Amino acid sequence: MKEVTKNEFEQEIYKTLVRLKENSEWRERYAGYAKEISRNKPLIEIVRHTFREWSPLKFYLTVTEIKKAKHSVIFNLRYLGQSVANLAGNIDKGLELSTKGYEKTNMDHFDCDICLSAANWRGEDAKKFRRFFKNRKSPRSADAKRGNEEHRLESLLLTEFSKTKNKALRYIKPVTICGVRFSMPTPIRASNHEDPEYSGIPSGHIDILARTGTGGKATHLCIMELKDENTKGEPPKDAMKQALAYTTFVRELLRSNSGMAWWKLFGFRGEVPEPLELYATCVMPSNDNNDYSFGNMELNIERDIIKLHYIYFTDEDGKIKIKPGDATIGVVE
Repeated sequence: MKEVTKNEFEQEIYKTLVRLKENSEWRERYAGYAKEISRNKPLIEIVRHTFREWSPLKFYLTVTEIKKAKHSVIFNLRYLGQSVANLAGNIDKGLELSTKGYEKTNMDHFDCDICLSAANWRGEDAKKFRRFFKNRKSPRSADAKRGNEEHRLESLLLTEFSKTKNKALRYIKPVTICGVRFSMPTPIRASNHEDPEYSGIPSGHIDILARTGTGGKATHLCIMELKDENTKGEPPKDAMKQALAYTTFVRELLRSNSGMAWWKLFGFRGEVPEPLELYATCVMPSNDNNDYSFGNMELNIERDIIKLHYIYFTDEDGKIKIKPGDATIGVVE
């Protein structure tokens, strides 16, 4: 395997910086996001404590819904990483579950014909819906789009990283908002790793945003790019370039006027470090295409450092396995 040169990755950083500087409107917009998230967190916290999560269904929050959370909160409910319903929480009106907008995919992908409209979360219809997915055996219908496999793995890894014991990797914890999985948007679209694109209004998100380390100054923010395949046509270095584009954005965000607000939202205390050290990580299935050449490589943006990492894993019947040497962050159990 041809070793990746440091210059290839430095070019990805440079191209991303150019896009962000050419389109500086994101600075004010993300400052607004941070302000609205911080302002609405108390309501989200109150509503979140009125219900429990029922595995294998998982709750997610998006910036769009957090911004709207003035009197009620919309939580997106997902199965295998795919949206199947929304839960609206209101302090006065209680919790209402709706499948509007998801009925077709629920039927096509999961053979679920249960349709709900403002159903009481604690009522029989909602219980039937939860029970359906809890008892469902096969992952997904055969004719479902293959692209959903990445969402399944993302959810599986988030579940693994959220464990408090018996983890495949210790010292990794996902960034959440009020304990709920959070989709961190970016104004950069990096699917074309050769030419990262400025997308304006967020159209994508960081696959997995996490904190990794043993606490205090030994803990770092980790930006993970996940792929459901590891092939010669789409090798680890390409996934790493995407991770670098998103990490470059996060660095610029944390060095912007709203950087302290975001640092706090990401779960850290104190000032943004000087220098700031961020981890860019490619996360991919483990096979003969694994590339270890860039592990722990360091790149710089002015005084700050981006350190490159990888996680190569296997998925054995829905359980994540990582061999010693296949991860440069955390500690393999």
